[in-house]
Amino acid sequence: MQKRSDRTAMSVSALLAFVLAFGSPAGATQNAKSQKQKGAQSSSQSSTAKKLTEEQKVAHLLDRITFGARPGDVERVMKLGWEKYLDEQLRPQRISDQVIEQRLKNIESIHLSNAELAMNYPPPQVLRQVLKERGVELPGANQNAGQVTKKDAKKSFKQLGKEAEPEKDDKPDDQAPVNPQAENSQAGVNDVAKRREAYQALREMGYKPQQEVVQESQQAKILRAIYSERQLQEVMTDFWFNHFNIYIQKGADRILTTSYERDAIRPNVFGKFEDLLKATAEHPAMLFYLDNWMSASPNAKIPDRDELRRMRRERRFGGLGGVFGGRAGRPARRANDTMAPGPDMGDQRTPNRNARRPRGLNENYAREIMELHTLGVDGGYTQKDVQEVARCFTGWTIRRPRAGGDFYFNQFMHDDGEKVVLGKKIAPGGGIKDGYAVIHLLATHPSTAKFISTKLARKFVSDNPPQSLVDRLSQTFLKTGGDIREVLRTMFTSQEFFAAENYRAKIKTPFEMTVSAVRAIGADTNGNRQFHRWMAQMGEGLFMCQPPTGYPDTAERWVNTGALLERMNFALALTDNRIPGARVNLQNLTAGVDTMRQSQVVDHFVKLLLRGQVSTQTRETIDKSLGEQADVAKVVGLILGSPEFQRQ
Repeated sequence: MQKRSDRTAMSVSALLAFVLAFGSPAGATQNAKSQKQKGAQSSSQSSTAKKLTEEQKVAHLLDRITFGARPGDVERVMKLGWEKYLDEQLRPQRISDQVIEQRLKNIESIHLSNAELAMNYPPPQVLRQVLKERGVELPGANQNAGQVTKKDAKKSFKQLGKEAEPEKDDKPDDQAPVNPQAENSQAGVNDVAKRREAYQALREMGYKPQQEVVQESQQAKILRAIYSERQLQEVMTDFWFNHFNIYIQKGADRILTTSYERDAIRPNVFGKFEDLLKATAEHPAMLFYLDNWMSASPNAKIPDRDELRRMRRERRFGGLGGVFGGRAGRPARRANDTMAPGPDMGDQRTPNRNARRPRGLNENYAREIMELHTLGVDGGYTQKDVQEVARCFTGWTIRRPRAGGDFYFNQFMHDDGEKVVLGKKIAPGGGIKDGYAVIHLLATHPSTAKFISTKLARKFVSDNPPQSLVDRLSQTFLKTGGDIREVLRTMFTSQEFFAAENYRAKIKTPFEMTVSAVRAIGADTNGNRQFHRWMAQMGEGLFMCQPPTGYPDTAERWVNTGALLERMNFALALTDNRIPGARVNLQNLTAGVDTMRQSQVVDHFVKLLLRGQVSTQTRETIDKSLGEQADVAKVVGLILGSPEFQRQ
């Protein structure tokens, strides 16, 4: 009872501290808007503004091109020189990264191919059938109907992935709502026991729920952000994934997202934009997410039975069919078996049936590749262009999606007629080259240079970046053929980037705030689902943004009472070692500090975590929230939850 009372008191003090420090959500939003207005000042006005000191320049650079400075980072970079540090970060292959490589070694799913993931982590209904044949029944089965719906299977196995095998370091989450009646009920206890029995049975057969792939992808991303020495590569991987966003919980993308980030995004973050655009366009995860894998010409030729047999023999059949393949010692479906379609998976019955089911032109990818990936909504394209681009990408499909299928061009689905895109004719008979022609046209278009430059400047400089900077970035983009590394170099060495009005002008996203807090105090975490849950509660679940727009990168999205209070609660939980799988020893940061003197403790950590820059209001709020005795964990938690730490 006393422990719960202490937690309640701390929660109340945190609430008061945060409201006092941030003010109302409207006030915080207005403050963010004023920052945008500052960013709109002309370059002539900026030149007369107060200049940053060398230390502030380094702190600013670390704020923007890393996931936050660690203790001693500012001093190390000042000694090295920020120009040299920037050059190192732009060439990540030269940086040894053994620490993160070791931490990622035992996260199985992130190292597997799509086919291996599909074999080890089958869809829920396949797993339920396997368990049924072994005599194991999961709770939640639709006994009255005599069969299990796709919704039942998905829900059961999502729960199975969460609770069947708790991690060693996991303990009950203090922040999670508790229902004593449900926990104490015999039915609830039996359900948990059944799920664990089912999980063990699956592991013995070499199977795991797909939800584990999702959780391990999130875990790996958290660990890379915190521990990788190739910080700018991680920041850019996050940026480009958000730009070319897909939703990991959509059907086959539960197993395709891993390779999408690993093989399409990460290797291309500093390369030519056209190569990055091509890699995402060809990847099965994008084809599936925006439904282009089902897009076919209304006049597409339907292959006859002989052609279908030949295609199967050559393992070339993809597109509209494919069944889940088994392997030695495991139940496999025969080629003529009917498989029920999974959620968001399309109808995946036998190839013959699918091949003869009429499909039409799908404009989803065509629209998004122009509006979100390249030209921008004001980039000068029309609805007719959307239709023509969609025709160019017909036949860009997936071979056997349920088996972690590869990109495959299906000539039978393609519209081989003449197209006109943005006024440029694409000759008939081009086949797969039609899509590549569109990619080249869009990647090299001036509107794309402007759109990408604006988005990069908004991410790294200010919510409303100076037009002079956007123009220079666009020129570099066009002059270098879309060389992302050179565009970034132009931006990070610009006068506008280091302008005083852009110093601490950006609001951290939940992902940035949580991992920067861990880095700032030298904490340790395994990046488990309890850690990720905090980000999700703040509104930024990793790989969990459903619309293709991705998460916003401006202050308005993240400045609201609920999310800001979650940040304060996270900070206090982190410093008090109440997040399962995360630990911090604050004594390592208090050398030479009299921890019995409250004011000295606050002064020390304000200097360490905020470079000594704290408003009078924030300092007064922190002092009022503390008792007579110095509480180091609470001091650090309040500083990490302060308005100043939310900025970068």
